[in-house]
Amino acid sequence: MTTASEIRASARQQLREALLDAAREITVTAGWQRLRMGAVAARVGVSRQTLHSEFGTRDALGQALIMRETQHFLNGVAECLERHPGSLGKGVREAVEYTLERAAEHALLRTILTSARGGDDSLLPLLTTRSEPVLHAASTALCAYATAQYPHLDPDHVAEVVDSVVRLTVSHIVLPAEPPDVIGRRLARLVLNALDLPDEDLTAE
Repeated sequence: MTTASEIRASARQQLREALLDAAREITVTAGWQRLRMGAVAARVGVSRQTLHSEFGTRDALGQALIMRETQHFLNGVAECLERHPGSLGKGVREAVEYTLERAAEHALLRTILTSARGGDDSLLPLLTTRSEPVLHAASTALCAYATAQYPHLDPDHVAEVVDSVVRLTVSHIVLPAEPPDVIGRRLARLVLNALDLPDEDLTAE
């Protein structure tokens, strides 16, 4: 039987998702610089105070929005890794390629990057200079996979290598220079070399 506390928690989660959906829609259509807390609350049909009670500040709302989108990416990354048990190079290659391809077609991310190039970089730091929550989530997922597949590796060394690869992937999202498949193979090779793992055939299957 569902308890009253569970019902309240479910209702709050539904409200939170609705507020994030509204913030995402406004950001994609009008740009983050035009997003106002009152407009987000009005779109959902709640008071501005309710919105502030849930997220606190506009900046915190932006962080929550980025983190939710990051989780969607991580779900896809996890699927890529799971398709290559015992093959870290192939797993990383596919995960990086997936991330870069999805980022290129991702409406919210595209809005953030193009807005920054147009002079509004208010949301971009959440992906770059103040992106620690995003980077931590991505690094944790990849570290868990690597240590499970290769338990003999030093966890601290794995964490250092993974952190570098995740940051490099984000840099290629922000400033793409080469095709995703090229970057995927390059970063996968970097991981194998840094962790002193056997070379792998990294051509796409």
